[in-house]
Amino acid sequence: MTDADVLAADTPIAAPEVGLAGTRSSHRWASMPGNWDKLNCRALFPSDNDWGIPTLPRASFEPARLVPYTDRRAAAAAAAGSGTAAVHFFLDDYRFEVVWSKPERGLSRCAAVGAALTPDFSLYRDMPLAMQLWQVYRARWCGAWLRHHGIDVVPTVSWSTPDSYLFAFAGIPAGSVVAVSTVGVWRDPVARALFADGYAEMLRRLNPALVLVHGKPPTEQVRAGTPVRCYPSRWDGGER
Repeated sequence: MTDADVLAADTPIAAPEVGLAGTRSSHRWASMPGNWDKLNCRALFPSDNDWGIPTLPRASFEPARLVPYTDRRAAAAAAAGSGTAAVHFFLDDYRFEVVWSKPERGLSRCAAVGAALTPDFSLYRDMPLAMQLWQVYRARWCGAWLRHHGIDVVPTVSWSTPDSYLFAFAGIPAGSVVAVSTVGVWRDPVARALFADGYAEMLRRLNPALVLVHGKPPTEQVRAGTPVRCYPSRWDGGER
């Protein structure tokens, strides 16, 4: 059993190490220049894998609805309402890049709602594996950052080809609630096959307690035996 297996849903993320990204002369600076730490090295979180991908606590939160990060009105309504909602990032990457590039700024909307799925940074099958690994690292880092600030976090899982399985599931403990999106998958036979294979691999490796699905559930999911909860996307009449 790894350290990740014993992390409960309410386990706080340990305080990150700070001040790790200076330069030879930074100790003499009166103030830090803007964007001095684009890699977010000032905040490194515990990891149980060879790549240093942050390990998230096991999630047990099941939101009643998902609201897109870009919809301020829906997020404000969710924050003011009595129901349990979570912010999702199943959007074009540029629309939520701020949660990585300026994490303090990106924190506020998720904090207002109180829960969030981790960002879904894209993994394309023709993208170099080094870049895909970086996308996974960023997604888990943002999740650890949000959790460190008291926000309930559900890890979003994504993959591309079988080559990505090596790291695609890193940092997610077995038995956790996880989230995936099926939007756009079923238009392309190759994408559908890759999704189905990766979904089966996710079940095998993570044995999730529940899968939150943004979009329509495919037959492969229903037959898998793992509980699934679907949330309609705006492409099929949801999020209005």
